[in-house]
Amino acid sequence: RTQVEQSPQSLVVHQGESCVLQCNYTVTPFGNLRWYKQDTGRAPVSLTVLTNKEEKTSRGRYSATLDAGAKHSTLHITASLLDDAATYICVVAAPCSPET
Repeated sequence: RTQVEQSPQSLVVHQGESCVLQCNYTVTPFGNLRWYKQDTGRAPVSLTVLTNKEEKTSRGRYSATLDAGAKHSTLHITASLLDDAATYICVVAAPCSPET
């Protein structure tokens, strides 16, 4: 079953506007959550890493929040540029344990 779900599936944003991407997950135990940006034909680039202790990060026009209790994260993009047209990927990692 799917353990990480993003919404919306696709989004049209005009230049200069802001947008919010959502990520819900059921992965346990929780290690960290990463947001990536992937341009067509290129490898994904890490935008942010969130852990249980780190509930909000920002990097330039990108900011991300994590609500570990609700198992939910958001990625905010402010003042969109044409360069922001890409695929955004939410990845949730579980820590390794001796049983895995």
